[in-house]
Parts: sequence; structure tokens; C-alpha cells
Amino acid sequence: MMLVVSNSRPEIILALDVESRAKATTILQETGDQLKWVKVGLQSYLRDGPDLLREIAEMGKRIFLDLKLHDIPNTMSKALESLSSLPISMLTLHATAGPDALAECAHEAKTLMPEVTLLAVTVLTSMDEESLSAIGVDSPVENQVIKLAKLAAESGIGGIVCSPLELRMLRPLLPSETKLVTPGIRPSGSDIGDQKRIMTPGQAQRAGADYLVIGRPILAAPKPSQALASIIAEME
Repeated sequence: MMLVVSNSRPEIILALDVESRAKATTILQETGDQLKWVKVGLQSYLRDGPDLLREIAEMGKRIFLDLKLHDIPNTMSKALESLSSLPISMLTLHATAGPDALAECAHEAKTLMPEVTLLAVTVLTSMDEESLSAIGVDSPVENQVIKLAKLAAESGIGGIVCSPLELRMLRPLLPSETKLVTPGIRPSGSDIGDQKRIMTPGQAQRAGADYLVIGRPILAAPKPSQALASIIAEME
């Protein structure tokens, strides 16, 4: 397999899943202009809705809406239509929705939200081979990730969400324009939490990540702005 080493600095996306909208606003104010991207997941979106997205956009941030859509093709396509007026730049769906759903969503997004990058989730970073086997997938994690990532790229999806451990494996197998978005990032010396397949920011950078999704190491820090600055410095 080709070894991929990248020196370009990936962009950091803050996973803004916190207990209240007030807390979210405080963290965004504290991190300031050094933070360009914010990920809003199910917890925050179901609680605060589109108004939260508009507030974040008004602060000058770009938004990664992490809803992980997974349904029949028509329902997923209609979901994109419902989201098309929102100020988002990335949106996730599950690659396991299948080729018809992925292709239909890719086609719909080009018309409804041409500035939005659709991201396919392959295997959640909280899952390992034992977890996959429990749901009837008996192939190794790497094989499943490759299969789903190729399926998504061939269906017209613009990016892949993957574990950092799969970056070097995926980069040479996918089109150069396919974005690789990587959760499971833990700065040196931090708690790994419930993630099982992780890397430090520097390691993920060298492996070819385009975006690093980081939550707890920034959110739980006494001074989130300093934690973010330290992560940026680690990559530089």
C-alpha cells in the first residue's frame, strides 16, 4: 500500500455537543476567530434547531451538520430538501444507506445545495470488529471501511468520515478531491473517552486528513481557547 504523508495543516472542526445552547454560545465566544468550523450533532440540533445554526453562522463560522441521515432514498432526498435553506457547509449521511440512496442524495445536493459537501460515514469510530460482528458484519473493520468509502465516492459523495487509523489506507484509493474528515482525535496526553480508533492531531495531519473533528479536549478544558491554540501549535 502506498504510504501517504501530508504536511498541509488540516482544518479543525469543533464538535459542539454540549448541555445547553448558552454553553455553546459561551464556548464559541471564548474560542474566537481562531475557530473557523463548528460541528452540530443530533444532541444540539434536536434541542435548539435551525436557530442555533443561524446564530453560529452569524458569528462567521462554517457549519458541519452531523445528522447521519439513513433511510430509504426518497426520504433521504426529501430530508436534503428540508435542510437546503440552512447555512451549512457539510452534511453527513450513512454509507450503509446503499448506492441508490447515496447517488440520489448526491444528485439532489448538486441542485439544492451546491456549496454543501456531503460526507459519508463508513464505520463509527466507537466500533471495532467485535461490534461489527454483533450486527452481522463479519469482515474486518478496514475491509468494511474500504468497501463503504469506495461505494460513496463512486456514488458522487464528496467526502468520507473515517477513523484516523484508516487515513493512509483510504487516501490512495479515493479520488484526490474526496475530503477526509476525521473524528477520534485526541491531543497527546488526553483521555480517549469512548473512542477506540484514535490518533493525535499531528499524526492525523501526517496521515492526510483534511479536517479534524475535536470535541472533549477543547470543550472540557478550563480555557477552551488555550486548548485549541495548543492543538494548532502541535500541528505546526
